[in-house]
Amino acid sequence: MKILLTTLNAKFTHHNLALRYLRAYCQPEFPELVVREYNINQQLSLIQSELVDQDPDVLGFSCYIWNIEQTLELITNIKKVLPDVVIVLGGPEVSYEYEPLMNTYPQIDYIVSGEGEEPFLRLLKLLEQTKAPDLDQLRSVPGLVYRSGSAVISNPNMVMDLAQVPGAYQDHLDELEHKIVYFEGSRGCPYRCEYCLSSRTGKVRYFPLDQVKAELAKLSKLGIEQIRFVDRTFNCDRQRAYELLEFMIELDTNTRFQLEIGGDLLTEELIQLLERAPENRLQFEIGVQSTNPATLQEIGRTTDLNKLAENCRKLRERTKVRFLLDLIAGLPDESFERFGHSFDFVYELKPTKIQLGFLKLLKGSRLRERADEFGCAFTDKAPYEVLQTDSISYQELAFMKIIESLVDSFYNSGRFTASLDYLIARDHLRPFVFFSQLAEEWKARGYHLVSHNLFNLYRMLWELMGENDPILHNYLRFDFRANEQKRATPDWLQGGKTIEISRRLINDGTIFNFLPHLEPLKLSPRELNKLFVVEQFDYRIYPWSESPGLEQQYLLFDYSRFPVVKIHDLSHFVGSKL
Repeated sequence: MKILLTTLNAKFTHHNLALRYLRAYCQPEFPELVVREYNINQQLSLIQSELVDQDPDVLGFSCYIWNIEQTLELITNIKKVLPDVVIVLGGPEVSYEYEPLMNTYPQIDYIVSGEGEEPFLRLLKLLEQTKAPDLDQLRSVPGLVYRSGSAVISNPNMVMDLAQVPGAYQDHLDELEHKIVYFEGSRGCPYRCEYCLSSRTGKVRYFPLDQVKAELAKLSKLGIEQIRFVDRTFNCDRQRAYELLEFMIELDTNTRFQLEIGGDLLTEELIQLLERAPENRLQFEIGVQSTNPATLQEIGRTTDLNKLAENCRKLRERTKVRFLLDLIAGLPDESFERFGHSFDFVYELKPTKIQLGFLKLLKGSRLRERADEFGCAFTDKAPYEVLQTDSISYQELAFMKIIESLVDSFYNSGRFTASLDYLIARDHLRPFVFFSQLAEEWKARGYHLVSHNLFNLYRMLWELMGENDPILHNYLRFDFRANEQKRATPDWLQGGKTIEISRRLINDGTIFNFLPHLEPLKLSPRELNKLFVVEQFDYRIYPWSESPGLEQQYLLFDYSRFPVVKIHDLSHFVGSKL
């Protein structure tokens, strides 16, 4: 029996963890099982052709909000060409509200709801015996959705014993090249957030710790850029989290590990451990979602925001851990203005990135069932995104999309740190008010309708927020030099000429006072000159100051360990040693 499992990932760099679990679990008994992955940006007709060419007996699709529409189109067409193929769907997008789906799409033979390893294996065993199992046989498969005449029947879901589930990365490791690797150390969630499907997956269960460590060690040797845990709250078991984080910190690897954690659950003991983490080893995603007490109560979240803020400051000040803070727009009881205060709270914590998302009323979520209670209108098709609520209008949410884009371009890029700090301080604005004003100017010029080269954003910020402000000009030049390496400075951003200073630094060896690690390399003057830039500023802008003094400052930007850039103040050398 030829079995083909497939999916359409959101991006080329993504891969599907669920299909790997199914392959690892079922392949010992069905060695002919094959996995093929595609992405939603590929031409659908070509994907369809490839799947048909495989001529499978069983064709399984892993379904999510980003691929369900394309998947349904594929199965509709494929069933016309291969009428005898058994089509099985699984994944969160088909694990709820499956009756209308089965009635609308007769091409679907079965749906596997919930955890699928053992249910899918049992279904394959039935199909190996007969392509038309009887009802008694189908009732024996947990989590299976099937038809009996015109009725759609669903069996109770199964909760897997994770000690019996083999690791997803037994083989086929060559498939992981250039991919973000998703990893699972646990299933279930300790919380009951109304907008999230994880609230319905039951209590937290863990894969054996030794198995998790062995798989992480194996993957970390492959040169993978990032391993992203899909555990809902990695540190809900603090002792286990400590042991695994210590293991990741001590690995000899350049792989970065991304984890979703409860920010208010971090302990001082764990912070002390994180102080040992090397640069770029750990990245935390911390869900804030809202700071409005009424909203948090409506969505069933209990977070100690004061403790979360305290821990985020510790992460920023004492560790090299990158951390991302999440917000959700469109939640119950949160107006545009009230969301702004949630944004300000997050912005003031200075995370590596702010992830501003928009509420999605997922199938199976309690909030979808309660949508009428807070006047929530949302799109009929995936991703079921909020259009408006009793608290926030469609126009306000649309405007917030522009703000999201600007936060991503100017804050999350990390390229405008000094300039943003200066602008917000200069005008005595709350961060959300600043980005709202920037968004108004952006929209007025039609900039939101086209994409922009990151290089041009420096000029656009200058034009919109202060062409007559010489201090802003200096801060933009500082940000440009700190982030764009040796890229030629645009004419409008030029400062004082420093070529002679750079030449003197190299010729008399003074450069090694600042970059001593380069001296043993015996680099030529030409090679040395590629690794740093000296820039003259009209104000003393470094270290950052809200009101920098009108005094020339010379800064050396060290690119020898780029993307890490070190900055040295040369001002006291200019006119004396040089």
